[in-house]
Amino acid sequence: MNQSKNSTEKTIRVCVDLPESLIERFDELKEQWGLQHRGAVLERLLETLFEEDKDNPKS
Repeated sequence: MNQSKNSTEKTIRVCVDLPESLIERFDELKEQWGLQHRGAVLERLLETLFEEDKDNPKS
């Protein structure tokens, strides 16, 4: 396991196959957000998604 750069939380490497169209969008977001890796884009997207779930719990 790797250590996250921003915290002491441990990380696990995940491999995923995605369509080229999504990879192109990842690369656009990577450049727009000033990130160096596609994994950082995925991490930001997931954190945003899960934060929204936390703010809007289901009844």
